[in-house]
Amino acid sequence: MTTGVRRFLATEALYGIGIGLYSLALNLHLLALGASGGQIASISAVGILIMGIGALPAGMLAGKIGRKPMLLTGSMLVAAGAALFATGRSLPVWYAAQAVASAGFMCIETTEIQLLFRYCRSRREESRAFHGMFAVFTAFTGLGNLLGGILSRADASAAGHAPSLYASAVCIAVLSLLRLRLLPAERAAGGSGGAPAMGDPGDGGRPEQAGADASGSGLRPRAEVAAGAESDSRDTAEAASRGRDTTDKGPGDSDRREAAEAPEVPEVPEVPASGSAARGSEEKHASRSGPAKRPVSRGRRPVGRVPRLPQGLRRLLRNRSLWLLASNACLIGFVFSFIGPFMNVYLKFRAAWGDDLISYVYTVNGLVLFAASLAAPKIMERWGAKAAFTGAFLGNAGLALLLLIAQPAPVFAALLVLRSGSFSLLGNLVDSETMSSLREEDRNLYAGMRAVFRCIGSSLSTMTAGYFMNAGDYHTPFLIAGVLLIVNFMYFRSRVLPLIIKRNDNLRGEPQAGGA
Repeated sequence: MTTGVRRFLATEALYGIGIGLYSLALNLHLLALGASGGQIASISAVGILIMGIGALPAGMLAGKIGRKPMLLTGSMLVAAGAALFATGRSLPVWYAAQAVASAGFMCIETTEIQLLFRYCRSRREESRAFHGMFAVFTAFTGLGNLLGGILSRADASAAGHAPSLYASAVCIAVLSLLRLRLLPAERAAGGSGGAPAMGDPGDGGRPEQAGADASGSGLRPRAEVAAGAESDSRDTAEAASRGRDTTDKGPGDSDRREAAEAPEVPEVPEVPASGSAARGSEEKHASRSGPAKRPVSRGRRPVGRVPRLPQGLRRLLRNRSLWLLASNACLIGFVFSFIGPFMNVYLKFRAAWGDDLISYVYTVNGLVLFAASLAAPKIMERWGAKAAFTGAFLGNAGLALLLLIAQPAPVFAALLVLRSGSFSLLGNLVDSETMSSLREEDRNLYAGMRAVFRCIGSSLSTMTAGYFMNAGDYHTPFLIAGVLLIVNFMYFRSRVLPLIIKRNDNLRGEPQAGGA
């Protein structure tokens, strides 16, 4: 792996520890301070809505100021939000803390995968880096959960789980400083180190080149290549191709390409106010038949010209694949937030377990997520896209419906952890395949759309889950999640999977490196 990828994955360990402390302690901290399940759900829903509102502008802003500055800003905001939760003792302060943390998570979600992919030299390295990032994150999330349990037992005061939240803030703040120092400037796709290639935004705020999203549309091939030599040569060809795309373009290439794609509106030459009709007719005839047009003044808008939409908005309106993938992200978010954010609440009230036992469950859950992250690329290569996604969707639906049934607390906890790991595997497969399949110029745009649509689904399901928890019903959310997973699978199979398969076929048809 390149230097940028190695450093990114090494520092991801601190992020995992910080989020492990945060995810275990937050809900339990609020419960200890007197918040109800409904209030916790409403706080989460407000945070999700904030992420949804700002995600698309954040994705576009990342193309202006660079992904690395956005990522660092996001992690500092998350640290500030965790510290504010630890100090707050009232509902308004908790809402403010959620707003700050959600703004940080929004910046991270819309930049981290694209930045990681920017350090990669080939599509194969993108796949390995993506799943490696989640493997490191989930493994150290488990460690953070374990540390959170130790800190909660050490603090017998009325401060709830404040020490864990303070420790989370420190870990994520240190992460920001390390990444500021260690991560290289953004590189053009296909780069291998050193100074940023031409057109790369880096830290200087230069506009970012168009890129492909990896989490919702354009998907990457998952069938294993029969011959290793063939696979390596394909990677080399792809790296060379991507290098040409990103570094050999002149500054006007993107404008020329857009001009070729969009129908031109004929320009009407300006006619002086004092000119006669005959003279104007001669000028029009000359402009149509002559070899060159009369230049139009830049300070005055030509008569009849239609104002052009911003480049990002034009690409968004033209790209049907982005909308299909974003709709899938909405469904995924809707399913996730019925169960994932409230695992500790279900264990506390349905299994009637104490905080220390919950911390151990979360530690085991981190190990399961780590194993799922490592298994995801192998499953895709071994089974292929159709079988892998079918098994992941239907397996998750079966586990959610199984959790609906009343059962002993240890069995419930084991199934809950297994469902968490299988859902993480599903989410990793969907995110990696969709983001990697997109063109470089579409990745920031898709990251913003994915966050917006996922937040819309998550906020709706969070509020719905809060309604059931307020009523003391800790079974129905599993029924709704199981049914929605089946609906999501039907949509994914009909709308999203064909995009992944098409991308795989296109990659197989690419010329080999050095060929004609």
